[in-house]
Order: sequence, then structure tokens, then C-alpha cells
Amino acid sequence: MLSTARSRLTLIVALALAVAMAASAGVTCLVHTTDWSANVRLLTIVACSIVIITLFSLGFRLVLNIHRRTLLQMVDNFRDMSIDHLSLRADFPTSCVELGILRDEYNAMLERLESAVQRVRQFSGDASHELRTPLTILRGETEVTLHWAKTPEEFRAALQSNMEEIDRMGRILEDLLTLAKSESGELPLSIGQLSLSDLVQELYIQGRTLAEGKDITVSMHHGADSEVSIRGDDLRLRQLFLNLLSNAIRYTSEGGRVDIDVSRCDDTVTVAVIDSGIGIAPEHLPHIFERFYRTDEARNRAHGGTGLGLAIVKWITEAHDGTIRVTSTVNEGSRFEVCLPLAGPTLGEESKDKN
Repeated sequence: MLSTARSRLTLIVALALAVAMAASAGVTCLVHTTDWSANVRLLTIVACSIVIITLFSLGFRLVLNIHRRTLLQMVDNFRDMSIDHLSLRADFPTSCVELGILRDEYNAMLERLESAVQRVRQFSGDASHELRTPLTILRGETEVTLHWAKTPEEFRAALQSNMEEIDRMGRILEDLLTLAKSESGELPLSIGQLSLSDLVQELYIQGRTLAEGKDITVSMHHGADSEVSIRGDDLRLRQLFLNLLSNAIRYTSEGGRVDIDVSRCDDTVTVAVIDSGIGIAPEHLPHIFERFYRTDEARNRAHGGTGLGLAIVKWITEAHDGTIRVTSTVNEGSRFEVCLPLAGPTLGEESKDKN
């Protein structure tokens, strides 16, 4: 009932007025029933009024000091807060609703800041590590070539290896730029009506070409009764499904198979990419959409992955108001399912809409 500062102050003011009125009435009756002179009566009334006002001021100040001490504790926390001390929390008890809300919101703000700073630090460290490795390889191979290469063929082989590392760094930087722009809102979607059936058919043909070198069978099953048309960003959706398809081929052994399945349910469409590859262990599944996360760093590096493909897949899916889920069994294969609304995403003013 008296949990808010306003209710407490209202009660104090009401009590003070009641006491003042009662005291004034009592003093007035007392003065008029005595034989005191007019000056004494006046002085008595003034003195009683001063005492009442003083008591009221002291009580009011006492209540304010209680809340003031709480606010000063928060000010001290603000002074101690820095980029390296975001774990500080305001843990003072209070029975005031307003101060409790302020404390909780302050702690929630610090939680968000700490989480954001940790992600930035981890991202910076991972990016530095990913770029440092190809640079080290470039430097090492160049030094070896300068010292030992004698024939044009040896120099050509070294340059070819260097080009592979340069291409890899270029892919990392391009993916990093894509993710950075998507988070800052500088990479709006270009939404328009498109045939998802045609898009997947084109990717299926590309997938067969990619899989020829490993003798992998790529098949497609269109479960919808008719052509599936959705609203979306054609370029980004191609990037999404091509990332899933290339991953499936990359991590499937020679002679395996990759299937693309398209199914429609009411106002949504699901595209599944299923492979018979190496699979993903259960402990890795919750993290595979994190940037630079690798279940097997050496094997992933050998396959040429940047560790950013699935993070981009997740961003594109969520940008289209879709969902993605994965099921996998080690040494048996994985299944990635992307579910998208046919009506397309709900876009803000920053996004472009094509007709």
C-alpha cells in the first residue's frame, strides 16, 4: 500500500497537516482560556508553529535521506563502472517501487552491455585468429620459396598456394562485412515476388556440378502440388540455400548423397537439405550458428570453410521472419530445415520493397 514514494510522501503530508491543525486548535484553545497577555499569547502561537514546522521538516528530510542514500549507492556504482568492470550490479534492498524498478533496469542494462562487449571481444579475437593463420602461411611459404625455389615451376606452385590463402582471406573479410552490415542495419533486404521453386531448381543444378568431383548424388524432391511463390530477397535466399548445399557436399564423403526437399504447408514453405555426411555431435549442435565455431578446426580449415557460413544462413533466415533447425547423427548425416513465410518478412522503413 505504501510501497511507492508518492504514497509515502502523500501520507506524510496528510499526517503533518492533521497534526498541525490539531496542534493549532489546541494551542488556540489553551491561549484563549488563560489570562496571558496578548504578547505572550502571540509568542506562544508563533513558537508552537515553529516547532510544528520544524518537526514536519525533519520528518520529510528523514524520508528523503532514506531514498537519497539509495540513489547515492547507484551513483557510486556508476563511478566504478567501466568497460572492464561491467559485472558490477546494484544489489541494495529497497521497499520503494520506483527505486526497485530503477535498480532492476540498471542491472538489466549492465547485463546487455556486458553481453555485447563479450561478443565484440570474442568476435575480434576470433577474426584476428582466422586472419592470422592464412597470413602466417603466406609468410612461411614466401620465405621458403625465396630461399629454396629454383625453377619456374616451383615459383608457380608457391604463387598458386599463396593465391588460395589470399582467396580465403577475401572470403573471410567479405563474410565479416556482410554480418557487420546486417547488424548495423546497413544491409537492407530487397524484397520482391519470386519463384522459390525455380530458385531451388537452379541451385539443384549447381549442386550437381559441385558434387561431380566427389561422385556425390544430388537429388531434388518438390512436394508441393504447384509452383511455390514467395516474397523475399532473391540474392540473399540464393546465398542461404547455396551455403547449406555447399556445406552438405563439402562434408559428405565420396559416393554419398545430398537431397533437397521442398514442401508447402498452408502459408509457409520448408526447404530441407539432407546429406549422408559426417554428421554433427550433439554437444556441437547448439553452437553451429555461432561465428567462427567449428566442430573440427583442422578438418574445416582443410575444406576451406571460414566458419561464418552458417551464421550468415541464420541471419538471412531470421531476416525473412523464418526459422531454421538442424538434426544430425554422427557418421550418418545432417538435415537442415529452413521454414519461410510465403508472405515474406515484416520490413521496416529501411528495407526496400521491389514490385
